[in-house]
Amino acid sequence: MNCMKRRRLLALALAVAAAACDAAHEAASDELTIVVQGDRRELEQQDRALHEREEALTKEKTQLDTRIAELARGLKAAADAQQKARLEEELRRNQDLEGQINVRASALQAQKSEVEARKQAIDADAQKVAQAALVARQAAVVAREAKVAEREGQLAQILKDIDVRGKDISVREKDVALREKAVSAFERQGPPPEYRDPRTVPKAAAVEKKHRELLADLESRGILISDLPPEIQPLNANVFAAKRQGDFSRAWDLIGQLTKVMARLKVDQKFVEQKMVRLQGARGSAKLSDDQRGEVEKLLREVTAAFSDGHYDKANKGLNRIAVILDAGVASG
Repeated sequence: MNCMKRRRLLALALAVAAAACDAAHEAASDELTIVVQGDRRELEQQDRALHEREEALTKEKTQLDTRIAELARGLKAAADAQQKARLEEELRRNQDLEGQINVRASALQAQKSEVEARKQAIDADAQKVAQAALVARQAAVVAREAKVAEREGQLAQILKDIDVRGKDISVREKDVALREKAVSAFERQGPPPEYRDPRTVPKAAAVEKKHRELLADLESRGILISDLPPEIQPLNANVFAAKRQGDFSRAWDLIGQLTKVMARLKVDQKFVEQKMVRLQGARGSAKLSDDQRGEVEKLLREVTAAFSDGHYDKANKGLNRIAVILDAGVASG
């Protein structure tokens, strides 16, 4: 999961870097486009202005040509010298104006040619700049590809190292689990018997006597093996096993452990409450006859009464009788 997350983060970083580079190139291209478009708009405005001036000049020349033609006809039909002189003077002025219009038309045409030339130059420059920008972008892409390949190689090595470390940790985890299991098994076996000089090894009779005294103490206090802590309950069976194997030193040590636990046990309210809960669970799984069930219910009433009065020893003995009936029910089932 962590590896996948790292891969996604790296891919995102590469995508962001690529987007940033693309944005830079696009920004430069946009700036160039803006400049070119600005120049073209300026030339188009000039072109429109020249066109308007050309139309006005053409209109003016048309009107002037019409007037000159009228003056020429009037001059031919002039009746006297004074009228003829006046028409000739006006005709001369209009002809001068016509010459000026022709000069203005020539200048206007020159300006139009200049604007057109500038348009072509701008288009040519824009193409050159665009080609140069394209070449630069291609070079940038190649450089970015090389960097990405390098970073991908580094990432692959990092992921490889992580996989190796993960496998190593898995092996160590398994080893620790096995060691924990072995330690737990060893702890359940109880501590090893202390080394004793052969002359001090307890005799079988002494071990047997001490064990009987322990069991008698359990019985007199109304404490069952099932009343002991779960980790202590197997010790009594281990005592019997050690005696059968002739390992009296171990049997002696186990009896000592049981004796210490017994010394800490008290038949009090908490002890009886825990025992009642435990037997209640056993009661649910036991197969009892009607007589046994009736006897258990009777004993439970007596136990409850004794418990309420604070007579915990009496309540405990009643629970022990119930335990015997339940054990018989389980055995018969």
